[in-house]
Amino acid sequence: MFPFENRGVEVGVTLHHPHGQIYAYPFVPPLPARVLAQEERYHALHGRPLALELLEAELAADERILYRGPRAVALVPVCARYAYEVWVTPRVPCPSLLALDTEIRADLARALKTTLLKYDGLWGRPFPYVMACYQAPSDGELHPETQLRIEFYPPYRMPGRLKYLAGTELGAGVFTAETLPELKAAELRAVEVKLE
Repeated sequence: MFPFENRGVEVGVTLHHPHGQIYAYPFVPPLPARVLAQEERYHALHGRPLALELLEAELAADERILYRGPRAVALVPVCARYAYEVWVTPRVPCPSLLALDTEIRADLARALKTTLLKYDGLWGRPFPYVMACYQAPSDGELHPETQLRIEFYPPYRMPGRLKYLAGTELGAGVFTAETLPELKAAELRAVEVKLE
């Protein structure tokens, strides 16, 4: 199950409002399959999810955090492929949307809302993005190696300039970023938002 949302004509949206979709594949798609394989290897060696190790490092560094709640966090990852890429995830082991309890769900919603308000506030308009939800495969097996993660891929690298995937991204599968995630996180952090 792969939930996602597209917002804005810049990402090919033909409907003039944000809309989500859920694709159900009879297989694990290639990108999540590669991530799952890495998560399985790491969990076998260390006994805990790789994503939580990375999250702890991000929380300790505190350079790219946009929202730090009691149960969820939003951050620009150190490995961001897009200038304003943001990841939102629970702070505790949580393999899927189905595993969310009431408190985590509420804080995850605050993290998501904060991210969206910061995007819109930074650009002074509804900010376009693709939002993808990564979670454990829905194969009926337990997947303690996985961690629910919602990723935002905004198409702009600066005002008026879209990030087009070109030779190295499409041909080699290697993303290039001409910005530092710390700088983009600072821009987003500077945007004041009110959740209520």
